[in-house]
Amino acid sequence: MANYEKDEAICLRVIDFSETSQVVTLLTRQAGIVALLAKGSRKMAKAGTFSFGAPIDQLARGEVVFIPPRGAAELGTLTAWNLLDHQSAVRQSLPAFYAGQILCEVVMALLSPNEPQPELYDELVAGFTALAGSQTKRVFLSMAKSVLTSTGYQPHLENCLVCKTPVRPGVRVQFCPQSGGACCIGCPAQSKTLHVDGGVLLALARLPSPTALFAAAASKPADAAALRAAGAVLVAAIEAAAERPLKTRWALDALFGKSKTI
Repeated sequence: MANYEKDEAICLRVIDFSETSQVVTLLTRQAGIVALLAKGSRKMAKAGTFSFGAPIDQLARGEVVFIPPRGAAELGTLTAWNLLDHQSAVRQSLPAFYAGQILCEVVMALLSPNEPQPELYDELVAGFTALAGSQTKRVFLSMAKSVLTSTGYQPHLENCLVCKTPVRPGVRVQFCPQSGGACCIGCPAQSKTLHVDGGVLLALARLPSPTALFAAAASKPADAAALRAAGAVLVAAIEAAAERPLKTRWALDALFGKSKTI
């Protein structure tokens, strides 16, 4: 007998499988990441509606019923999709949509399949709710940091990894993605490093999670260069943890703007 599971999920990726079906990668609250075959999800019913009641699109959140995969290399089966939030506000804001695309890849790159992350799921739901607001870049940084923290890859940002000297605002330091933290300019660092102002790393270290972000108002608005530098640090940490470049790196430039140096 099939083992049906009911959960809530965010759609991370959708790939057309046939003329009528799709393969969807979902982050579920209780079961983690699952890859499922959505049979007939592209097919319109006679009444002009989708067989699942609504299209299954990237970033959308819904209630799901599915038969889980039997193994890591197999697909499960999606049997029901009840749309809760299509993320219309995110889709109407180009910066927010870019941020959402990056975050979907980050989650898939760092989380192992079928590894429950209910607390991270709740943080991402809170983040997507605020992503299309007035602080898109700050919300994105908070969400990306939450993924790193939940998966055990949170970088050490407040002290030098080598000599333990505290990082200070206004003092340039190195960020070492392979080592996972800050390093004084004069200390030996592994592999390629990013040179940033210590204040950027301290701001990242103190950045609240999405659920707490607006309960702790920023002391002052961050400038564009600082936000861009913070984004470069987090993406470097993510790529080091994933051991590959992000395919959505182009969207980072679209979100924060291009810069030759940080």
